Amino acid sequence: MTGFQTFSDFVGLKGFLKTLSKDSTIGLVPTMGALHFGHISLIKRALKENDIVVVTLFVNPKQFNNTSDLSNYPRVPEEDIKLLDSFKRLCVCIPQEGDVYPENDPYQEVQLGLLDQVLEGEFRPGHFAGVAHVVHNLIRIIEPAKAYFGLKDAQQLAVINLMVNATRLPVDIIACETIRNSDGLALSSRNALLSKENIIDASVIYETLAFVKDNIRKIGAVEIKKKAIARFKNSNLKIEYIGLVNRDSFQPFTDGGEGGICCLAAYCNGVRLIDNVLF
Repeated sequence: MTGFQTFSDFVGLKGFLKTLSKDSTIGLVPTMGALHFGHISLIKRALKENDIVVVTLFVNPKQFNNTSDLSNYPRVPEEDIKLLDSFKRLCVCIPQEGDVYPENDPYQEVQLGLLDQVLEGEFRPGHFAGVAHVVHNLIRIIEPAKAYFGLKDAQQLAVINLMVNATRLPVDIIACETIRNSDGLALSSRNALLSKENIIDASVIYETLAFVKDNIRKIGAVEIKKKAIARFKNSNLKIEYIGLVNRDSFQPFTDGGEGGICCLAAYCNGVRLIDNVLF
């Protein structure tokens, strides 16, 4: 297979994958569509490391705890396909909900512990249970050697790693660097809901994260968090949370510790944006 193909269900996709040689490696890039250059960077890396890459476009209802957020999520499959159709060795699958969650669903819920209670877990109850479920089913159905996710969703990445280990799925989870615009704003499908002015306003997110990274060792966790929150008082964004945690356990970060991450969520003109920085 050298070209680009699209499938509307897993039956057609699986039928095609079975025609490949047995030693062909499959890379998976799960997305909810509204693709941007952050997704493209995942796809390019996957193509370098695998014989064929499957990109899924599926807005997963199980990971939305806000019905208006689900209904407003951008859906532009025609534009997504146009963005990808020049790639070789690439399959796009646009499954329906019944394909992803069949009647005899094989998933056994994984207990996520602290990851489901802090930061995104606290403010979006049920979100990570939905993420773990959909990623499990996509991996189990498509059977990739590797699956690719962006570090922008660091807590989601931790959830996926926990789920994969608990369910013993034979797949390598590959974390990829966050792609940003020229002002530092992390690329996100939700950015499509922002005006040019909103995009400029949202630059305060990365400015704040960079401030934390540069000063955490000098000021300490308690004081740096106060200063970070204060920066938003002079912006047009509304901060939902800012948390400093250990990047592996997501326990609160303590001064002098190693492997920290600052996670932040804020609303820009009603659009919820998240980002993080490692320190």
